[in-house]
Amino acid sequence: MSVIEILPVSLADVLDAPNAKALFAEYEAECSLPELRPIDPQRDIYAAMERTGAFQSFGVYVKGVLVGFASALTYIVPHYGKRIATVESLFLAAGHRRGRTGNELLNAIEEYARKQGCIVVLYSAPAGSQFERLLRLLKPYRHSNTVFLRSL
Repeated sequence: MSVIEILPVSLADVLDAPNAKALFAEYEAECSLPELRPIDPQRDIYAAMERTGAFQSFGVYVKGVLVGFASALTYIVPHYGKRIATVESLFLAAGHRRGRTGNELLNAIEEYARKQGCIVVLYSAPAGSQFERLLRLLKPYRHSNTVFLRSL
């Protein structure tokens, strides 16, 4: 295995990694919404989504150790009749955000989306996060929508 690999995987592969508990704890502390905590991945729902062929997860491995993950969902937006991809989750452990790893992960997601016939990828980033700041700086990404949350 090379130093950094970004591989299409099942979400079960991510959840079953030896360090998954620690990685998801870091993800929850940094990225999750308090209203939705705790993180409780629903394996059966993810497996069903994967079986449709419209959902793909990626594992980011450094020397064989999982250090990040992302999941993308592709679908046709009924209002426009166009296929798009939305990134359901994207996370790199803090110690692996320097260098090209993040860009390589974005490239892997976007290549998957192109192969699925998507014309855009929508990324969601926690407000004020390092990822939001990064996307604002990278070209050709642009800010398009703002999401608001209200607890019910």
